[in-house]
Amino acid sequence: MTNKKRKVFSFAVVMMLSVSLLAGCSSNNANKVSNNEGVSTATNPPSDPMAKYDPPIELTVAISIADAIADGFSEEKWENSEWIKAYRDELGIIVKPLWYTKGADAGKQKMSVAIASGDIPDLVGASLENLATLSKTNLYTDLTDVYKNYGTPLTKEIITEEGNTALESATFGGKLIAIPSTSSSIDSASFLWGRQDWLEKLGLPNPKTTDELYSALKAVVEQDPDGNGKKDTVGLMLSKDFLTPGLAEAIGLFNAFDAYPKTWVRGTDGKLVYGSAQPEVKDALAYLNKLYSEGLIEKDFGAKDSGKAAELAAAGRVGFNFGQMWNGMYPLQQTKDNFPDSNWMAYPIVSKDAQPANPQIQLNVENYYVMRSGYEHPEAIMKLINFWTELNYGDTSSEEYNRFLGPEPAPGHHYAVAKAWKAKKNLQGHLNITEAFKTGDASNLNAEEKGYYDNIQKYKDGDNANAQYEKVFGETGSFKYMNEYVNQDLFKMNEFYGAPTAAMKNRLKTIEQAVIEYYTKVIMGSDSLDNFDKFVDQLNKLGLEEVTKEVNDWDAAK
Repeated sequence: MTNKKRKVFSFAVVMMLSVSLLAGCSSNNANKVSNNEGVSTATNPPSDPMAKYDPPIELTVAISIADAIADGFSEEKWENSEWIKAYRDELGIIVKPLWYTKGADAGKQKMSVAIASGDIPDLVGASLENLATLSKTNLYTDLTDVYKNYGTPLTKEIITEEGNTALESATFGGKLIAIPSTSSSIDSASFLWGRQDWLEKLGLPNPKTTDELYSALKAVVEQDPDGNGKKDTVGLMLSKDFLTPGLAEAIGLFNAFDAYPKTWVRGTDGKLVYGSAQPEVKDALAYLNKLYSEGLIEKDFGAKDSGKAAELAAAGRVGFNFGQMWNGMYPLQQTKDNFPDSNWMAYPIVSKDAQPANPQIQLNVENYYVMRSGYEHPEAIMKLINFWTELNYGDTSSEEYNRFLGPEPAPGHHYAVAKAWKAKKNLQGHLNITEAFKTGDASNLNAEEKGYYDNIQKYKDGDNANAQYEKVFGETGSFKYMNEYVNQDLFKMNEFYGAPTAAMKNRLKTIEQAVIEYYTKVIMGSDSLDNFDKFVDQLNKLGLEEVTKEVNDWDAAK
């Protein structure tokens, strides 16, 4: 089969990182937790960074099974997957699982115990918090030279696609102590989703400003766009977790007012400040209070999680929603299922003025690959990642690609031991799909892209069940505007991407709870923006002042 450039993107709506690597080897108990520095392993550049080990080597790991695939998972299935066979046959790496745990929390707990005992695996897939703990021990290998000498140009290009931030987040004391498993930061951006069919019926434009959005919300509530003669429509879908990215959120609306809650931004003095405590949030809260007081938001939104709020979509009763790029699949496809003439569309988030708003995003690293100090072949991690990147993004035949990442019985990405995704993988998929429709030539699409392409064609042919694929990846989908965000360089990146500081571990949860409580009260009218300064003082007393100092110490030291 002809070789083709393969580009794969995992669809974030599902986010089924079903099997995640947590650890790996029966290491020597002599490696107890201490304040000693990890061992540095210098390597000479190999003639072939993908060369097979002969004789083979063993690499032990521990597996955390996500709830999303737990029902169909078996140890035998994992140990006999195409990935494990390929690591053995093509790389000479025999991967041995030490243990299996079900669910992310159980896996993290078991790994925390392993780190505390000093008995960690050969290969550890660590959270950022666990990585910070490991950085204070002698349990890790310095991978600076390993990355430099064994990372292929393609792998390095992918890991640094969003700059050096991912590598910096894995660097402690000038040492690269882990290889970051990069993913997409841009896919966390917010969009405004609206009932385009209602806007057309009401003779209104797609909202571009907060004033236009207000007019549209008011019309949705007051002018009976569903034509049922009842005053039962809701302007904006909102949940009690409106500061949590995803669905029925208000993050995009805060961004419209140059406010960035739960994000660290640079202040006028160059120092990092906590977005939730900045005065810009007051305009956003005043706007939301106006919507609430005029009945444009559900009166009981403060009692609904995002799933409950999403029932408005299935009932065909809501006009607008702020959420991520995948909302066109869930929950908005449910509107199409129940009301075939409905038409949800994604738009860029609105702005308070004529200038485009800046959607907030943050560094997205799935986990960090740490190699145990004393393991003889630390470069094995780069060989595993190189194998992944070449399969996904290099010159790979369709047959080889489908063996791992095609339709069942291919195992998919969940069973890969190490991976690094392109930051713009989903966006590139959209561009490839729309180009295929434009030219009529779908031969260059990979298996996943071709699947979306086929489903979009089914929708064009009248199958409404596949509207969701058009609404995300199609010519009118959310990625159309994601591309605008990228081309106009609009993203506002969270400036803090380090491990949780000591004060964060102890105080941040309480601070965030105080934020959501005050914001909710202001929106519902039981507290006032006149108390904003008192609110900020309260946050500082709860630990924000200490957290801010630690964040700026990190910023100065990086």
